[in-house]
Amino acid sequence: MRWRFLLLCFLPAVCAAASEPLLREVAEKWLAERNRWAFTQHVREFDGDTVVRERVERFDPTAGDGRRWRLLSFNGAPPVPEFAEAWERRKNNQRRRKITKAADYFDFDRAILLADSAERVRYQLPLQSGVEWLFPTDKVELVITIHRPTRALEQVQARISEPFRVALGLARVLDIDMDVQMEPPPASDPADAKPTGSATAVVTKLGRRVEYAWSDFTHVASPPEFAR
Repeated sequence: MRWRFLLLCFLPAVCAAASEPLLREVAEKWLAERNRWAFTQHVREFDGDTVVRERVERFDPTAGDGRRWRLLSFNGAPPVPEFAEAWERRKNNQRRRKITKAADYFDFDRAILLADSAERVRYQLPLQSGVEWLFPTDKVELVITIHRPTRALEQVQARISEPFRVALGLARVLDIDMDVQMEPPPASDPADAKPTGSATAVVTKLGRRVEYAWSDFTHVASPPEFAR
């Protein structure tokens, strides 16, 4: 699962946000780095209150299209090789989204300036409603905090305003809670900031609860186009 985000307020704040190039600059850098992060995904599937399946998965975009996703454990134990191979084959056959410019994802004209100081600036940033998202964009809220002196992304927060249905109504997103902070970067390169914090999501699929959690973010050095 990936994550995207929303709006509020009135004309003065909207105009101030729309005229601020810093937000666009940081969003473009963020999008360009999207396929440079590896992470661990923990998935728990429930039947009532009982966990019936649990997986730990690792995503590394530089491992090549056939090895981007690896199954690290299944139900608390190393997976049987044949099972892991079949799972990874299905997972890695999923089509990757093409990276486009940030304006195709985010509606900068409706961004809201929430706070501004010499040290940092914070925006509420809506998603573009015209993009073919798999969820209603007006239900998802994104807040971005930028460290002004280094022009670096400092914090990303996301949540949903209320549950909503996806996948032709077969699944329902109950909760998204994302609060990721970037550790202070070396002065020489703001892009070297490291993310900490948490990101979780809860959905129901055909009536069964599924919980997702993401951790162990690692910035990978090799561009994905060189990993085949």
